[in-house]
Amino acid sequence: MQDFIDLLMSNKLYMIGAGIVAVGLLIFLIKKVFKLVMIGIVIILAWGAYIYTTQDDPMQFIKDKLSFGKSAMDKIDDASQGIRQEALDKIIKDVDKKLKKK
Repeated sequence: MQDFIDLLMSNKLYMIGAGIVAVGLLIFLIKKVFKLVMIGIVIILAWGAYIYTTQDDPMQFIKDKLSFGKSAMDKIDDASQGIRQEALDKIIKDVDKKLKKK
């Protein structure tokens, strides 16, 4: 692998070719990401239109879903608090051991 990199770096023509390929890949990836974002926006708008036409009070439905999401995040945060504390204690313990060795 190192030989390949050295070969690319040593020859200007190879560097130009690698640059062109890199720019082409970058453009390709940007186009794909843009398409995915646009598809996501269309799906969200379609879902919003569906909710708006089928629900009696769409804003209340959205508020209910947001509050459910917030409560779920709070439960996850509470559940992970112990794990985070254990990890922090272990890190502090390891650092103390390493400092005592020196």
